Amino acid sequence: MVAITDFFDSYARQARLFPGLLMVFPPLMTALAWFPQLVLSNVGTTLLTIAVSCGLLYALGSWARTRGKNIEDALLAQWGGWPTTLKLRHAGSLDPSTLARYHDFLKNNVPHWQVPTPAEQESDVAKADGVYGSAVKWLKEKTRKGFPLVEKENAQYGFRRNLLGIRPIGIAVCGFAAIASIAAILAQTTGLNDTALWAVFSNQRSEVWAAIAIDLLALIAWFAVVNIEWVRQAADQYADALLAACDQLNARNASAPPGRAGTRPSETARSEVR
Repeated sequence: MVAITDFFDSYARQARLFPGLLMVFPPLMTALAWFPQLVLSNVGTTLLTIAVSCGLLYALGSWARTRGKNIEDALLAQWGGWPTTLKLRHAGSLDPSTLARYHDFLKNNVPHWQVPTPAEQESDVAKADGVYGSAVKWLKEKTRKGFPLVEKENAQYGFRRNLLGIRPIGIAVCGFAAIASIAAILAQTTGLNDTALWAVFSNQRSEVWAAIAIDLLALIAWFAVVNIEWVRQAADQYADALLAACDQLNARNASAPPGRAGTRPSETARSEVR
């Protein structure tokens, strides 16, 4: 049997596959509640094996990422730029001492890089942001290996962004599943008296009511939890972790033997937000 880990590394599972699976989970539970033979006959296991073998789960994860990336420009427009860029600006959210320390580290380590002055930033914000973005790109390369907090926060951002991207479809499929279940129950009550109506509702299998509850809870989560502010929180946390790596890199460089300073980039880690 083909394993999911054959198609997805840790980042891809959390940031790409899990959002897609969360979207299909409620309607899948609804289908299984109404048609339990899919599980009892091992058809579900067979279908999962076929789905993995045919790359359908990979396609689901790739689609979720595409939906997330499609909304990223709108998010950045609302935020005013990448969180790391905003934090590296003069008079940004970082305290002056921390900002100066990060600027000094980047100036001393990023080749051919100079910190824009406050006057330069004020006169041409776009150009200054480009300079900050160049430093962040260098920093991302230096933290691709050996920085678990950076990797964790990056995956968290990707997970939330991709969930927001598929949110409209998640709402639609959960709503459809809930309505379909309720309609199927009501269809059994046509023309019945009160006693018979109660019998229909009381005789419904617990799995059906559980599936309806899952659909409704999922709808509440899509509306109440998955939103732009939720994604922004993860983006800020990733930006904080990435910029804090300046201090870690500085400490590693200070303790490394001559000629061994710096870090080696990994081929597997990813960065989605700057």
